[in-house]
Amino acid sequence: MFEYFVGLRYLLNRARISLSIISIISICGVFLGVMALVSVISVAGGFEDVFRDKVLGVNSHVLVMTYKQDDFREYREVQKKLESYSSDVLETAPFIFHEMMIAIGSKVSGILIKGVEPETMMGVSDLAKYIITQDDTTRAEVLKELHYRPERDGEVPPIIIGRVLAEKLKAGIGDEVRVISPRRGIVGEHRFGPSQMDPTQKRFRIIALYDSGFYDYDNRLLICDYKALQEFFNLDDVVTGVEVRVKDITKTGELRDAVTPILNDQPGLERFKVIDWQDLNRNLFTSLHLQKVTLTIIMLFIVIVASFNIVGTLIMMVLDKQRDISIMKSLGASDGMIMRMFIYQGMFIGGVGTVLGLLGGLGVCELLTLYDFELDSTVYLINTLPVKLEASVFAGVGIVTLFISFLATLYPSWWATQMSPVEGLRYE
Repeated sequence: MFEYFVGLRYLLNRARISLSIISIISICGVFLGVMALVSVISVAGGFEDVFRDKVLGVNSHVLVMTYKQDDFREYREVQKKLESYSSDVLETAPFIFHEMMIAIGSKVSGILIKGVEPETMMGVSDLAKYIITQDDTTRAEVLKELHYRPERDGEVPPIIIGRVLAEKLKAGIGDEVRVISPRRGIVGEHRFGPSQMDPTQKRFRIIALYDSGFYDYDNRLLICDYKALQEFFNLDDVVTGVEVRVKDITKTGELRDAVTPILNDQPGLERFKVIDWQDLNRNLFTSLHLQKVTLTIIMLFIVIVASFNIVGTLIMMVLDKQRDISIMKSLGASDGMIMRMFIYQGMFIGGVGTVLGLLGGLGVCELLTLYDFELDSTVYLINTLPVKLEASVFAGVGIVTLFISFLATLYPSWWATQMSPVEGLRYE
């Protein structure tokens, strides 16, 4: 305890105003570095979580497709195999997915159209939760209206479009739009004929809008009954693939590896490919993770730079206290006691700066959450700056900062032990 009290007294000595000011500056440097570090990590983690939630909100956890396009006829048998394989599989549903164009009047836009099974749509994705309802209409009623009955001649298939796309096309509920495809018709072996190369189009009626908060989807993705697309492309009973929703999204890789050989049970023929949400969005999440790591390293350098203030403060303290060090050594103080005395000083600076920095970072994150800092959705794909508060992040940053502060105290503290009592008292 002797070393601690002496070190603290030296640090707070009012007789040396310059040293006290330098100590305060050192504390401020650590404070700013820690605050910036935890804020950046929290925001980067928020981006990862929001993008994952948005992607999984619109898409399913696992997709089963065939290597040959427009050749998935046995999808009902595949659904039965998947649902009977494990209780972790919550729901399966067929889907059709194509890139097309949409037009209303003179306005045209590129789109992705997805044909779904309305009765199972709520079970395989969260997209139904984003549907904007009007009056007393419920989402279940909207999905019921989404059903298309090909047997009814002249019926215009219903469709749900994103809010952003609707604003861009100046279209609303009840309007009819033209969906245009370069694929005239698919017959025989699913190939184009010479007279089938002209673009074709089909009228769809908007029955609802959705707002997922993810610009890329709200600006491009359209939802309709998959039977309407089967009729559009003359696909008979063919789909693009089967969507699968599971209980635990962290185990989709295990499910993918397990069901792939079960579905491809014919020797020498690998017909089905199974893709989980991580494979489907690997580039996006790899980019987000790399960005998070890069920003963390850059902000960590701020903490390291701040630690040099601790080094400078302790060196000045050693130079100022040469006489005191010599006297204590003459009275029997060991090198360990002298070293611990200056280590405690440096750790006090680092500890106070770390605590204040963590509190400051928490305050910044709370302010960002409270005031919903707006982003340009056309650039960042989401509307507000996301923040993810994790106790493990704050604890990790605190431990790392204290460790860096400890390392910064070692050289000045060791240097203090190398001073000879005779040299310190020679001119006294």
